[in-house]
Amino acid sequence: MFVTTAALCNISRASEVLCISQPALTRALQEFESQLEAPLFVRSTRKMALTPEGERFLPVARRLLNDLVEAAALVREDASGQRGSVVVAVGEAFGCTVMPVILDAFVKTHPGVRVRVVADNSQGITRAVAQGAVDFGIGSPVGQTASLSFVRLLSAPLGVLAHPHIHRLKATVGVDELGALPLLKEGPDTSIAHVLSTHGSEVVAQMEKGVEVSSLALQLSMARAGVGVAVMSALGASHREAADMRFSLLKPTVEREVFVMRRRDRLLPSAARALKDAILQGLPHVPLHPSIRRAG
Repeated sequence: MFVTTAALCNISRASEVLCISQPALTRALQEFESQLEAPLFVRSTRKMALTPEGERFLPVARRLLNDLVEAAALVREDASGQRGSVVVAVGEAFGCTVMPVILDAFVKTHPGVRVRVVADNSQGITRAVAQGAVDFGIGSPVGQTASLSFVRLLSAPLGVLAHPHIHRLKATVGVDELGALPLLKEGPDTSIAHVLSTHGSEVVAQMEKGVEVSSLALQLSMARAGVGVAVMSALGASHREAADMRFSLLKPTVEREVFVMRRRDRLLPSAARALKDAILQGLPHVPLHPSIRRAG
């Protein structure tokens, strides 16, 4: 009210611009002067002029209004997920196959959001989410999950990935057939080892003598070189480095489920919620192995 009246130097025109009555504007300005304990206007029958105190206060008032407008805009952007930061922990298979497609679109539509992607195995992801070290995680629940809530993203059957010219495997391979293959060993804290152990699969014992690798990249490299045959899910087999290799599904079928997991007692920040929604909405459009079943 003060800035508008000072700009127009006319109480009648200022009241029209502000869409309030002239008496109400006059009373508001008088109350404002009383609060400041200084006169801001010299009034006459025809117009108003600023006092020296009003002249000094006007640029301050304009700056305060600008700051308020900018602050309100920031709050709106934060609330809409257009600003802020998000930390998400993902498994390597999901991170290498799904996240590049999702983030390519997300960073374009949310340029004010800083994203940090942390790669870990499912046990590490579950622990990081439970401890609040990340906003949310994407993986298979392994370990302490009582404090977490879950939204299922997909189910990926397990199989073996091999060099097609070294190991001529069929579309499906029985567990009893794996004994003759040089299986690469999975670490005990990985989602694949956890799923196989949960199902009581003989594959766990069959992997014991193989070379142990700690990442999807190593599995792909070792399989390509013929060092061994990698046991992985169809999600890992969706990696572009696996495109020219043979992926054979296990029979009987064993599936790995992938979830978005977060702390049940914490609301996601707006930026994290925006990224989670982008993953849920974008997942159906990401090219993956045809055996993968997506939620919804």
